[in-house]
Amino acid sequence: MGIVFRQSIKGTIVTFTGAALGAIIVWVSTSVLSQTQYGLITNITLLAASLQLVIILGTANLIAVYTQRYDEFDIRRKALLTLGALTTFITGILFTILFFAMKEHVVAMYNIQDQPLIRKYYHFVPVVIMFMSSMTIFECYLLAHVKIAQAAFSKEVLLRVLNLLLLGMVSAGTIAFPEYIAGNAMIYIVPLSVMIFMSYKTKGFGFTAKFKVFTKADYKDMIHFSWYHLLFGSTVTLITFVDTLMLAPLDKSGMKASAIYNVAVVVSSFMFMPYRAMAMSTLPVLNKAYIDKDMDKVRDLFPRAGINILIAGIGMFAIIGVNLDNAVAIIKEGYEPVKYLALILMLGKLADMATGVNNELLSISKYYKFNSRLSIVLLGTVIILDRMLIPEYGVYGAAWVSAGTLIAFNIVKTIFLYKKFRIHPFTNKTWLVFIAGIVAAMTGYFWPYLINPYIDGTVRALVTLITYVLMLVWLKPSNDVTIFLDNMKKNKRLF
Repeated sequence: MGIVFRQSIKGTIVTFTGAALGAIIVWVSTSVLSQTQYGLITNITLLAASLQLVIILGTANLIAVYTQRYDEFDIRRKALLTLGALTTFITGILFTILFFAMKEHVVAMYNIQDQPLIRKYYHFVPVVIMFMSSMTIFECYLLAHVKIAQAAFSKEVLLRVLNLLLLGMVSAGTIAFPEYIAGNAMIYIVPLSVMIFMSYKTKGFGFTAKFKVFTKADYKDMIHFSWYHLLFGSTVTLITFVDTLMLAPLDKSGMKASAIYNVAVVVSSFMFMPYRAMAMSTLPVLNKAYIDKDMDKVRDLFPRAGINILIAGIGMFAIIGVNLDNAVAIIKEGYEPVKYLALILMLGKLADMATGVNNELLSISKYYKFNSRLSIVLLGTVIILDRMLIPEYGVYGAAWVSAGTLIAFNIVKTIFLYKKFRIHPFTNKTWLVFIAGIVAAMTGYFWPYLINPYIDGTVRALVTLITYVLMLVWLKPSNDVTIFLDNMKKNKRLF
């Protein structure tokens, strides 16, 4: 677990750097773009992020999991990567043709005042989808080689730096909004190129046309695996994004509602950042243990990863929660609902983090089909509830649907895993993490206000963090965290 924990910390640092840049992007976007313009770029990005999973047809998950089954220079590794890249290219072309054939039907779904804007920039959606899907293929290839931090840097940091540069050019008047939209689509070329270069440097990298290295039984197994992960990945992503995507057509404010809601989504997503890095770091080790049928190791890794993720989640909930007033204060008028929307959304994310790496364990087990079937049911539920509640309650209806379904989703998966593996993500010290979080949150919340939201936010976050760390040192809910803190104190460095 040591290497997993160190990789988690490194990945989290990179991810948080990207998140900080993302926060700056949101702040700049809300300052230099109108709510309608910001809502448009949000819809293009989220629509692409959702549909790109359909384009890759589950092959990215196939690469991430199956690559480790073969030796470094086994040609089947190259065949897997080739299948993923080829599938992405072919389905991307087919989707683009279909997408343009349905243009008028898609445009008609949006409010009348937003339709001219949608029609004008419609053609950028498939461009972003192609770049995103290609990045996902190489990201999963790097994940299989435990290059988590490198992949995260390209996706979370480099891409956002380029986006921020574009926004700076808009603010300076160097480019107008049409040029910004075009540039926002083309900047994906840079991180994609970096990922390809890093993949090239791994042992055994390459492509091959020798697809007969797999037997018919292999292909049957891979198709089943990819199909169910396609269903699971696309539905889970849609569950995450569908509320924002449905706001523009269903809310009377149209794109403006999407802009407000997306700011809340971005704010709440900060608490989820450690989960991504920690889950990605745990997956290769968990997958190897499962392949080796070492269930003792699986039962050791699962709860240890669970409590470490919960520690990160509770800490982030406290730090963000006590600073929501400051977050709203630094954004221009019109975004006041963000405070309560973010709190609602964070409840759902906390439930997701509290149940640990349940998605990851299910995805590598023989029960991966359960994830897909459950996610389809929940996606249908989300769409129905959003269709009912958004016209009536607007952004708040969308937020409660999102949080409620995430909570339900993870409760069901936790029960299922316990029944099948007699395993759960909790330890006899889990409750201590909540105690530490409550004390830290109360300390930060009641800290006196200082000068302006920037200074106050910084000090309040530090006070909350220091209190939380001290509580963790005292209560010792996780051996991994205790060892890490002791080593950091002893060696005077982070790693």
